[in-house]
Amino acid sequence: MTQKRTIGSQLDDLGLALDLEDDHRVVEATVTLVTDAGNYLQEHRPITLPVKEPGSVLVPHPVERRIITVLAEDQELSAEQRERVQTWLTENGIDPKHVARGAITVEGKMFGNRPGRQYIGFRQFHLENGQKVHAQVSNDVVTFQRYVEQTVELAPDPAWEGWEAAHARVDQIKHQNEGQKAGNE
Repeated sequence: MTQKRTIGSQLDDLGLALDLEDDHRVVEATVTLVTDAGNYLQEHRPITLPVKEPGSVLVPHPVERRIITVLAEDQELSAEQRERVQTWLTENGIDPKHVARGAITVEGKMFGNRPGRQYIGFRQFHLENGQKVHAQVSNDVVTFQRYVEQTVELAPDPAWEGWEAAHARVDQIKHQNEGQKAGNE
């Protein structure tokens, strides 16, 4: 027979704890439970508290989720750019030698003009005893997606001239293309 009962003490016994600033308090939580009935484990659907009533969340939701591309999948870097990215990774506690070639992003939420925590996303080599692990069948190096909280921001590229200059350059190219198209007709 099933019955509703509180599970706070059971979560405490599992070691559920989080470092919070003194002026912060938990206002929402999502928990996925796995219960043990003695002879089998049962995974339950995630529970979000407090329960939100239909219509209680704004549409569109005012919190923005942002993904900033630091490095695109096949982007080639200059020596100076590579050094800047490696220094930034190191400052954030990431060993650049363990980062696989590919995209690097910064992901997080914006609450109006206030950013929430930002996370650096990248593929990391799977290591055993300090050595890269290779898949048995394909012999490819094994990687996994990893996210590390960003504590040091990456400054804009020194070559960046700002959005005004970028938009002006795009407008100039569009104008040139339209002129070429009109000349071909």
